Amino acid sequence: MGEYEVVLLRHGETIGYDGDLGLTPRGEQQATDRGTALAAEIKPGTTVRMPHARTARAIATAVTVRAALVDGLADGVDLGPLHPEPWFDNLRYSLHGEGVDTSAAIIERLTLGDEELPDWAREYDRFDSDYQEAAAAGTPIGYWLHNPTLYFEPPHVAAHRFWRGIAEARDDTAENLMVVVATHSAPMRAFIATTLGTDPGEPHNLEDIRVRVRDDGSTTVTFRGETTAMTVPPHLPPWIDRAWFESYGR
Repeated sequence: MGEYEVVLLRHGETIGYDGDLGLTPRGEQQATDRGTALAAEIKPGTTVRMPHARTARAIATAVTVRAALVDGLADGVDLGPLHPEPWFDNLRYSLHGEGVDTSAAIIERLTLGDEELPDWAREYDRFDSDYQEAAAAGTPIGYWLHNPTLYFEPPHVAAHRFWRGIAEARDDTAENLMVVVATHSAPMRAFIATTLGTDPGEPHNLEDIRVRVRDDGSTTVTFRGETTAMTVPPHLPPWIDRAWFESYGR
């Protein structure tokens, strides 16, 4: 098995963050443009796999990127189907003891008034109460990365599950493998912050993180022109429950 590459893509511009919503026309165009650019760099003999997060905006991004690949790829590229992969899901939230996508927490929060809020709702309001400009700019994600919370998935857990998704993308039957993942800014930001040791800020829509994985588990992670050597974490830290982690989203 040779090296393989994982391309983590933030979803396109979304209609809003106050629910599980799809893309704006601009977001669709962003995904088309990124798919076209990717098609131009993928050489014949490459196998392309396309896992994605399970939100409407990630699915719509994956569908549009794949359509652009179909139109632009050279002959001799094996382009696989889209498939959901929970390792690359959006930031999760503990709502009544159940791990859910943050959009589920938003939807329930919006049914509540502003008086005598439960603790989980007050914490969510510290994270975000706008769901539009501030969310698009990544301000809530900055808060999450730098402030301890009781109800949000911790940043290091999001980073560990991305590493698991990257490791499990390996396919010993495929040569010149590229894995193109439509996902979300929060876990992307946690992943790159734990890799670089600093938070570089919000990924733009369809901006990518590139991870090249070698046979021995060593990797190079590239974001905004900065490349860092990293090894796929060989085990979970003891403060992550293995049984919960292994069943993540399944």
